[in-house]
Amino acid sequence: MENSSHPPFAAPRPVNTVLGQKSHETLGITDAHNHVWIGATPGADAAAPVLDQFDLIRNELLSYRAAGGGTLLDCQPGGCGRDINQLIRLSKESGVNIIASTGFHRRKYYPADYWLFGAQTSKIADHLTAECRVGLEEYSGNKEKPRAGFIKIALEADWKDTPQAAVEAAAAAACETGMLLEIHTERGQLAEKAVLYFTDQGVAPHQLVLCHIDKRPDYSLHAELSRFGVLLEYDTFFRPKYQPELNVWPLILTMVNAGLSDHIALATDMAEAEMYKSIANGPGLASLPGSIQTRLDQMGIPLKSIQQMLGENIARRLAGIH
Repeated sequence: MENSSHPPFAAPRPVNTVLGQKSHETLGITDAHNHVWIGATPGADAAAPVLDQFDLIRNELLSYRAAGGGTLLDCQPGGCGRDINQLIRLSKESGVNIIASTGFHRRKYYPADYWLFGAQTSKIADHLTAECRVGLEEYSGNKEKPRAGFIKIALEADWKDTPQAAVEAAAAAACETGMLLEIHTERGQLAEKAVLYFTDQGVAPHQLVLCHIDKRPDYSLHAELSRFGVLLEYDTFFRPKYQPELNVWPLILTMVNAGLSDHIALATDMAEAEMYKSIANGPGLASLPGSIQTRLDQMGIPLKSIQQMLGENIARRLAGIH
């Protein structure tokens, strides 16, 4: 891969949170990929996760804040459980900055007739752009609509199974707005194809975040993607089937020793209720500023690298800095 030139956007720019715009320098420790509220979606896959116990979620966010957490990126796009009204309440009552997303998730999380999967590229792109610039559609308050702070999309395991008009629209909206584009990958599959596709469409490498890429712990691939300019999101710390002791922790150390900690963003991706400590005594959101940060320190990773991976990198990308 060779990095190509892209037209710059003015940076730094304010980051859109659900309570308004904030400077990227004030976000603090930031979970780069999580789910704070997922309402039940009629017609979606019966196994689709639901996170809707308000008081327990608020308590979880309070614990995250008490442990030193400042911000979370909520990766549930519209139409499959996102509720900006609940995100606003949760942010106000916990003191945690929540950054909402526009975009689309995997098709199975929607009813079969959801409009986006049958729409033309231009209509989808207009919708995504409007949610970034005007506001999120389900907002029911009487103040200015909160705006999406980034675009999140999901690739299927096979490129041909991913809705092409939606992918094209996401690229167009990212080019139009300069927004960060988080890309769900199925165990890291299609990472190279996605990067080449979106940069060919005009999206700058520094706008791209490859999610769950630590499920494919190939150091050579990660190094190449980093040097190209992409941000890599790691989140398998509490998922035993991905053998974190053999994979993500050694991968982090190798990347840091190679001088690539400025291209990693850490997260916990707790979409399932059983992952929440307040709901099912799981590891909980507070583990990022807590046990994960402690482990990084115990590994001898420099403080600057820890700060980069626990918030600085994703904050700078949200603000358009690279």
